Amino acid sequence: MIECTHVYKRYKNGTNALYDINCSVDQGEFVYIIGPTGSGKSTLIKLLDGEETPTKGAVRVVGINVGKLRSSQVPIYRRNIGVVFQDYRLLPTKTVFENISYALEVINMKRKQIRKRTEQVMEIVGLNEKGNAFPRELSGGQQQRVAIARAIANRPKVLIADEPTGNLDPGKSDEIMELLEKINQTYGTTILMVTHDLMLVNKYRRRTIVLENGHIVADLPEGGYVRHDQ
Repeated sequence: MIECTHVYKRYKNGTNALYDINCSVDQGEFVYIIGPTGSGKSTLIKLLDGEETPTKGAVRVVGINVGKLRSSQVPIYRRNIGVVFQDYRLLPTKTVFENISYALEVINMKRKQIRKRTEQVMEIVGLNEKGNAFPRELSGGQQQRVAIARAIANRPKVLIADEPTGNLDPGKSDEIMELLEKINQTYGTTILMVTHDLMLVNKYRRRTIVLENGHIVADLPEGGYVRHDQ
């Protein structure tokens, strides 16, 4: 599903962000990516979604060598991937329904299918009654649910969650984790979750890849406990 082979990333300003990254993620896995600020987590995500290309090595997602894609091919490739951001990135002038359905409009799905699929994902994330609400009328946890609904609307094979609980209190963080687990288990969606929250990682134990200074320093199996010095 995801395979990084001897991946290096050096930016034009001379910053070395990743060194010899080798890892693979199977279809249906739920994997945490953790590490301190500057460890390379954001760069790895950018390589996976085609925003950046590796300096050396290969990044393959769903059988596609992402670094070899032409810029015109990247939007089509990204239909395989949903991304959830810490800051939600919702469109403030659109309702919940419109925020979710917009993700399907841009891939030219038929209107009838858009309505059906939007209603389905609103039910999945528990927002059936909020379709006409605007983002400003929602709590942080509800806004994150909309962001997740939008990310899974076109049934991506991979869901990348970038600090999805970073702006939420512990109770709401638990709700988002349980929703992500539901998506993973019910639909077999492969999930990569970047997080700083080690309490959450140790509560909902999954395979955990630890980055430090651009290197993978640990790859802990599901059920493993992450020490706070990692």
